Amino acid sequence: MSQKGIHVAFCAGTGALIFLDLIAYLLIKNSFKKLSHIIPENMKHLADDFEFHIYCSWEDRDQAIGLEIMEMLEKVNECLQMTNFKLTTRFSKVKEGESKPPRWDQNWIEKELMQNKGKMKKVWVSGPPIMNETFDRAFENIGPNLGLKDFEIDIM
Repeated sequence: MSQKGIHVAFCAGTGALIFLDLIAYLLIKNSFKKLSHIIPENMKHLADDFEFHIYCSWEDRDQAIGLEIMEMLEKVNECLQMTNFKLTTRFSKVKEGESKPPRWDQNWIEKELMQNKGKMKKVWVSGPPIMNETFDRAFENIGPNLGLKDFEIDIM
């Protein structure tokens, strides 16, 4: 993993679990950096221009593993005026009268990632087989347009 630049993760269900350590790390590091201005030696691994963008899909809030710590990092970053974390959620169960969120298809994936073309160092996908297959096919078509090399995309 590069220590700088934008890193993006798309996950569904328990796929979010593998990113919780990184989120907790950012939560602690950001708090140290802004509140005490002293970062412990073992927390100096990520550069100041490191960003983590995570897209998570769950059935509903009750199924949203790790959402609390993700939202906590969002709130801390907002209070501390830091921008190294972005959370985008998608819940497939919606209340009556609400519209369903867009599907994560090739067009949506390309639209989301083109915003950071040339700045991304890594993209991870961690979800059920059907989701991973959708992303695999999409990256075959749009990966080169995004400036991403094969080794910068991990579909787990």
